[in-house]
Amino acid sequence: MEAIILLAGYGSRLNRQDLPHKALLPFGEETLLSRHLKCLQALGISKTHLILGHNASALKTCVQNLNLDLPVHFIDNPVYRTTGNTLSMVMGLKHCQDETLILDGDVLYPPQALLDYVQKSPRSSFALIPADIDNVECTKVLLNPSGTIHAFITKRELTNEEKSGFSFGGEAIGFFVLRQEDVARFVALYENNESTYRPVLWEIPFTDFARNTPLHPWHITQSGCVEIDTQEDYSTALNHFLSHPEQYRLP
Repeated sequence: MEAIILLAGYGSRLNRQDLPHKALLPFGEETLLSRHLKCLQALGISKTHLILGHNASALKTCVQNLNLDLPVHFIDNPVYRTTGNTLSMVMGLKHCQDETLILDGDVLYPPQALLDYVQKSPRSSFALIPADIDNVECTKVLLNPSGTIHAFITKRELTNEEKSGFSFGGEAIGFFVLRQEDVARFVALYENNESTYRPVLWEIPFTDFARNTPLHPWHITQSGCVEIDTQEDYSTALNHFLSHPEQYRLP
């Protein structure tokens, strides 16, 4: 298995001028990024592709100083400020030859949640956590009657038709695995619709992808998965981290 970590974004909503990148937010003696990489090392990932943009050189230095036994490939996205993270993801997928784990770089999670997901989940699938169906900010997942994923909805409320026609799976928390054949199929979908997908978040093309490709939900029941977009999010994540140190112990 290969892995991609999406790290190009600027993180303007967090407004941490004291850090070169929000992936370097501290949690104890580690950062978000070092936690990701040490979990991937424990999983035996064959190669990790880091998609970089904002302050790329600072992240490269931090990774190299970790001296991990983990092959890392840096990919620079020079247009990260004017494109969505779909482009960054596809830049990584074009280098992947095996099934692939994709991680949003701004999520804190208990390591065991990621390990269980990678080791036990069906392919292709998305990790989901419980969420408020009326939360406009979160990436809400609608499920077909068969149990597969119908759509990803973010930055808006669900319509009455969506609420009545589909079941609510929860929030896509930002890690998912694609089968080897689905990696190539998703890249082909992107290339056939590049002008539409280039500026958007990955939720939009994956909703289209789900029309012809079974995408499975994987429900994470333990608490402690937090997407960090703002300083309030970081405070929430850090408080949970400090209150449950055993839950976040690295493998």
